Amino acid sequence: MHFPFKVITLLLILLSNNLFANQSIKNLRAELHTCSDPSKFQLCIDLSKEYQKINSDSSLYFAKEALRISTQKKNNIQIIESLLEVSDSYQDQNQIKKAREILGKAKRIANKINDPLSLCKIHIHFGFYYYITNYLDSSLYHYQKALEISQSLQEESQQISSLIGIGVINWERGELDLALQNYLNAYRISENSKDFSSQITLLINIGNIYADEDQNEKSILYYKQAMELAKNSNRISRLASIYNNIAVVYQDNEDYQKALEYYEKSLNINRKINNEQGIALNLNNIGDTQLLMGNATKAIEHLQEAIAINRKLNLETEIIYNTETLAKIYLRTKKYAKAYSNLKEGIQLSDKLKISGKKCDLLLLLGKYYHQIGNNTKAYSTLIEHNDLIETLHAQSRSEKIAQLQTKFESDKKEKENEILRVKNQFTQKQLEEEQLRTTSLFIFSFLALLVIVLIIILFRSKVKVNTHIKEINEKLEESNRKLQITNATKDKFFSIIAHDLRSPFNAILGLNNLIKDELENSRDLDLIQNYNNMANESAQGLFSLLENLLQWAKSQQGKLEFHPSQFDLYEIIETNLKIFKSKTIDKSVQLNSQVAQNTFVYGDRNMIDSLVRNLISNALKYTLKGGNILISSKLENNQVYLSVKDSGIGISKENQKKLFQLDSNFTTTGTNDENGSGLGLLLCKEFIDKNGGQIWVESEKNKGSKFVFTLPRTKEI
Repeated sequence: MHFPFKVITLLLILLSNNLFANQSIKNLRAELHTCSDPSKFQLCIDLSKEYQKINSDSSLYFAKEALRISTQKKNNIQIIESLLEVSDSYQDQNQIKKAREILGKAKRIANKINDPLSLCKIHIHFGFYYYITNYLDSSLYHYQKALEISQSLQEESQQISSLIGIGVINWERGELDLALQNYLNAYRISENSKDFSSQITLLINIGNIYADEDQNEKSILYYKQAMELAKNSNRISRLASIYNNIAVVYQDNEDYQKALEYYEKSLNINRKINNEQGIALNLNNIGDTQLLMGNATKAIEHLQEAIAINRKLNLETEIIYNTETLAKIYLRTKKYAKAYSNLKEGIQLSDKLKISGKKCDLLLLLGKYYHQIGNNTKAYSTLIEHNDLIETLHAQSRSEKIAQLQTKFESDKKEKENEILRVKNQFTQKQLEEEQLRTTSLFIFSFLALLVIVLIIILFRSKVKVNTHIKEINEKLEESNRKLQITNATKDKFFSIIAHDLRSPFNAILGLNNLIKDELENSRDLDLIQNYNNMANESAQGLFSLLENLLQWAKSQQGKLEFHPSQFDLYEIIETNLKIFKSKTIDKSVQLNSQVAQNTFVYGDRNMIDSLVRNLISNALKYTLKGGNILISSKLENNQVYLSVKDSGIGISKENQKKLFQLDSNFTTTGTNDENGSGLGLLLCKEFIDKNGGQIWVESEKNKGSKFVFTLPRTKEI
């Protein structure tokens, strides 16, 4: 598990330098008991910040204590600062709604006292809030507002935070050039103000971008610059983070020894400063690397130590990632009970924290677990739950984006209305009279210009109308020509079938009837008569099938073929056709089997699909040698059912495969028992599958059999 760099970046924006102060929590708490009242507020704020990534409950307690003190003193600036700390603590506890309410309260107070610096800080916090809730447009809006205010105030620290936030949004959207530009602008400001902490953050961010783009040499270069700056400014905790990032790059580059070396460096620092969360992260990453090196036992040891620390700190999000990695290892090593235990815990925590994306990953692993232990029913139901959750997330994402755009529109509209009102209030009566005179002059000029424009538009529309009419005539001619070509091809196909394919079975039936008649009049050999009769019956059945296909195809060409789609079980159609062809498979000594499971539901016209399946099975039987086999199977992928009919017959050459499904090719071959074909069946299959919104194709090699595959949607597409 690689820790999410982008989230780290924005967290650093919100934390002041107090987060990296050398003074311990113990000393701060001791000072709180002995200090005078004026100092208590700042000590509570400092303690809240120190506890923020160690114990969210303690962080929230001291933030509320700071709020109580500032409220008693009626100091609005301090009240706003306290509210921002309370909001941060609620975000750490995943109480997103409460965090949003607190930010709204802080903004109302800042607007009331008209304090631009407080508003700037609030916009930065709103930017982070909307980022973690995936409202990127709203997040960008607030960071840009914060940047405008901080530039007007010449507040360099707030400018840096705003530019970093904007850069992260650009990075998230894949606009890497913009992200780098914002980071470089922020870096120039931090150099000017000698803000080493921000310089380190920005160098790390630039390294992260190059790491994401697999430009490993550049990423290492920036990480090492950050490393030297952290060493020189004695920022040990930042050095641990940089070592961890360098290790991640080496791990992604499969240089596992180097990765372990830097993870160990980071771990040593975190142990030295007693940063338990950092220790847990290092242990997890070392375990991940050991797994990649094939050391499953060592990987489990490190991961178990990491999860123990995260349980102690109650860091439930990190526990989810730990359980996921452990489950992967246990599945690989076939320790199914432990794999299930970790998956169950991870899914429960994902539900509790409402982290649906991670729940999707865990459900996929749970489906794999059920499959490996042979419980395919539960594996199937788990995968259905996984797919349903993905569809729900997509639907929610669409709804959230619409709501987000609506909110932004209303906000922009209100902002513009307020701006217009402010401008109007600034005008004096004399300015209004001058504006009226300018307006009148502009109106006269605009009216004259409008007359000219109207004349130009009339002439232009007249020309466009003529060109459009000519274009419509050309399109109609092209459409008529296309229809004429199709009609000619259809006519040629009809003539071919009538002249050859219909005549052949009729001649066979007439000839066999004459033979039966002669036999009855002469020798009366009943076995021979029975043989002739069977042959005549087969010719009649072939003729009936050809006529049925011919009539269906004629209807489809005339647009008269009825289409009644519904959801039905493909299994039932397959079973019915297996019974229809049973006698023929026995006569030809061919094995015809199906692996299509019950409840294989698809959406389409049942009669068309029945005819399609029947034609494919008939073709497979026709071109399969005695003793061969035919297998019908299906699979589900991306809400599509793939059905294949595979035979061990004579196969089709690459050249002839191109002629299939084409009206003008007139391609057909003789079956293994000299069965004749018109090629019409595959044309019908193509017509039917197109009508039902699917696709059909063939995979074959000469003398190695053929596999015809078609797709159908599982449900009605909205």
